[in-house]
Amino acid sequence: MRIAIIGAGLNGLACAVMLKRFGLDCSVFERGRGPRDSGTGIYVWPQAMQILRFVLGGRDFLSQGQPIEYLDTHDKRGELVHSQPVRPNGLGLPAPAMMFLRTDLFRLLASRLEEDDVHYGMGCERLEDVGDGVRVTFSNGYTFDFDLVVGADGVGSTCRGFVNPGLEPQDTGLVASRGVVSFRSPLLHADRCQIFTSSYSRVVTYPLNEARSLRYWFAAYQHRNQPLLDRRGLLSLFAALPRDVLRMIEHTPDDAVLTHKIMSLTGAGHWVRGRVALLGDSIHAMLPTLGYGLTLGLENGFMLAQALVGHCDADLGSALRRYEIRAAQRSREMIKVMDDMTRLYYFEQEGEVSRTRLVPIVERFHQLAHSTVF
Repeated sequence: MRIAIIGAGLNGLACAVMLKRFGLDCSVFERGRGPRDSGTGIYVWPQAMQILRFVLGGRDFLSQGQPIEYLDTHDKRGELVHSQPVRPNGLGLPAPAMMFLRTDLFRLLASRLEEDDVHYGMGCERLEDVGDGVRVTFSNGYTFDFDLVVGADGVGSTCRGFVNPGLEPQDTGLVASRGVVSFRSPLLHADRCQIFTSSYSRVVTYPLNEARSLRYWFAAYQHRNQPLLDRRGLLSLFAALPRDVLRMIEHTPDDAVLTHKIMSLTGAGHWVRGRVALLGDSIHAMLPTLGYGLTLGLENGFMLAQALVGHCDADLGSALRRYEIRAAQRSREMIKVMDDMTRLYYFEQEGEVSRTRLVPIVERFHQLAHSTVF
């Protein structure tokens, strides 16, 4: 079976490694001229840590990340509102959550592929049904036929346009700035994500490498169709937060800060058309309220791999339909949880972020953990 994966982001690379681990040959095609191994930090929940353990073939990769065992929510004065263990009693999760530098995770995944498995400068321009396969025309003019195409090409996905013509990502009304900085403070702990809530906004921070005092932060707010905030604007917006949170932002080099509007997809629509299947942000671009985006992509990638190696019918279509049935409904339910959490943090009055409001949403989130692939 000839399989093409469109997009060499984290989900595309992980899907390629997964398929190869299952004995399926595939090639990755990327529009960019080189690896997309830049960015800031990436959070991986225990569910996806187990997938990475399988994908990467050992436990050595654990040394590349920082374990996260708690999610703590604080008010704007720094007072603790709610503390939630990442591995609550009753779920039996045999892995921590971890925070990685995106660069490190890219390199770990890329190291499990051969050099000629990934083809750069080959963006997907057009797809066509051809018998029991699909024909892809690439940006360099080449055209190839495949038995299966996996669209992992992000929110601007060409593959989504083929599967769901007219389905476009929505502006959430939010902006995120992200940064990585060497910073230490007694306020900020080495084993947890800490969320500092403010008026219709928040700052989230994780340890990335405690030995190097390396820390990731994420600041999000409503953009109200106004110009995006620079560093001075962020410091003004979050002026009421504890001083060390502001110092963390102040100390971050300009070239280590990324700012963009947050776009989303709800998982609505079709996930499969003919021999094209969607994965990751191409179909379920998720608000980063609990940092579950990559984890959901890895779970769904594993479901796709299971469907492909487990089907016994002569027609591959039944395997792809099974993937859609398994992945789409659970993803939509997960995205609904994230949306409810997002509304609480960013679109309700200050002070509404309380233990009473948080616990029911977190409990729904943990219920969905029972149906993960691991």
